[in-house]
Order: sequence, then structure tokens, then C-alpha cells
Amino acid sequence: MKVEVGNRFYFMYLGIALAVFVILLLILRKTSKKTARLVLILILFANLALHFLKQTFEPFASHFPNMLTESTLQNICAVSTVVCPFIYLIKKQNILHDYMFFICGCGGLAGLVYPTEAIGEAAFMPNIIRFYFCHASLVIVVVLAAVLGIYRPRLKSFWAVPLLFLAQETIIALNECFLIKVGLLKCDYSRLLDRGFRNQSFAFGLRPDFDWGWPLFKPFVPKFLTTDAFHINGGKPFYFPVLWMTIPAIVYLIPLYVIVSSPFWIYDLIKRKKHPKLAK
Repeated sequence: MKVEVGNRFYFMYLGIALAVFVILLLILRKTSKKTARLVLILILFANLALHFLKQTFEPFASHFPNMLTESTLQNICAVSTVVCPFIYLIKKQNILHDYMFFICGCGGLAGLVYPTEAIGEAAFMPNIIRFYFCHASLVIVVVLAAVLGIYRPRLKSFWAVPLLFLAQETIIALNECFLIKVGLLKCDYSRLLDRGFRNQSFAFGLRPDFDWGWPLFKPFVPKFLTTDAFHINGGKPFYFPVLWMTIPAIVYLIPLYVIVSSPFWIYDLIKRKKHPKLAK
């Protein structure tokens, strides 16, 4: 009865996510964009509420308040969960909507494809159901918003993707520093430089279990960003927080954004050519 990559419960949750997406699409396509947008916003705020209410689930409840760290801005999906509902309250589309399509879509899908928090856990534990709801909600909402023409990703926003990603990583790094400051993390600041410690989003370097991917990053990371010039990391592999991924973010995220957003902006481009009056 545990979730493992490739078993029946793994595919069950993927199937449920796909079914929910299709059902919502069939329902919302028959409503006005105003109504559809409201429904998507409600889903996002429900997801936000669960981000904090998970403290009432196990294993968090038994370790309260120490486990409050898990309801902070500790990784990419956590930041997206907290920020996205408020961005969707903004009616006029801007680059933040384009970025949310990209980061929520990729982050939510990654969580469904490789459910790190669910692997090895009982399939129907409340916290596992919450985990899947969280990640499925992120990807379902942003894709539905794009398909329904509420917030469709635009090619012209490609330049902002690496900048906003680095800003998001900075928030994650500062969140960890804040947790140490208030005492929720019982360690000193140098502990954060250990890339194997609470480093889910790689803000403090490539995690040890992802060392196999270092050749993809190495050509784009200047040596001085991986040199412990001040000898503060005890001889362990060192990455300058967040800054180490600056060039890789530009090299990889811009093409990835162009690819994942292409069905929507290409469709809009063709539509404008057929109907010039729709062009802005």
C-alpha cells in the first residue's frame, strides 16, 4: 500500500491528476473567463491553505512546532504555492503570470513524476494526498489558465525567466537564514553551505544525489563560484549560494521556457495573422 515509482499507486495519482484536469477543462470551457479565473483562484488559495494546515497532519503534528519549517518558503513549489494565488488576483497579465506558468507547470509536473515526499509512504496518508493535491493543483491551474486563454504564456517574456528564477532561489536562501535566526533550525549559518542539508532547490549547490548531473553545469559555472576562498566550508564542495546557478539558469531555462510555452504563443501568432484586428 505504499507509493513507489512505477507501481499502481504511482500511476493512480497520475491518472487522477489527468482526470481532474480533463473534467475541469470540459466544465470551465463552457463558462466565462471571469468564472473560470475565479475557480482557478479558489483552487490556488485552497492549496495555499493546505500548505499551512499540513501542520495538523502526521508526521508534522507530532513534532510541532519544530516542523513549522516545512510550511515556510523552503523550496520552489512552496514559494510558488504561496505566491501564485496573489499573482492570479492581478487581472491584467504581466511577466509574473508568464513565469508562474513556467515554474508552476515544471515544478508541479516534476513533483508528480518523481514524488519525493510520497515515495515509500502509505498511499492514502492525509499528508500524501495533500502532497499530490499541492503539485497537481500548480500544474493544472497554470495549464488550464493557458488553454482557456486567461493567462497565456508569451514569448516576449523569455528574458525574465532566469531573473525571476534567481529571485525565487534568493527567497529560498533567505528563508533558511531566517529559520536559523528565529531558532526553528537548530544550526549555525555555515550549515547551510552543506549542499546535502535542506537544499531541495539547489540554492546552496547541487545536492550530492545529483552529482551525476554536474557535467551539465560545470562549463557554465565560473571556478571562483565554487572556490571556498574564505575556508568556511570545512573542505567540503562549495557553491556560492544562488549565484552559482546564474549562467546555467540563462543557458537552460530560456530555451526550456520557449519550448514549453511554444504551443500557446505559436497558436496566438497564427491566430493574429489570420485575424489582424486581434493583434495588439
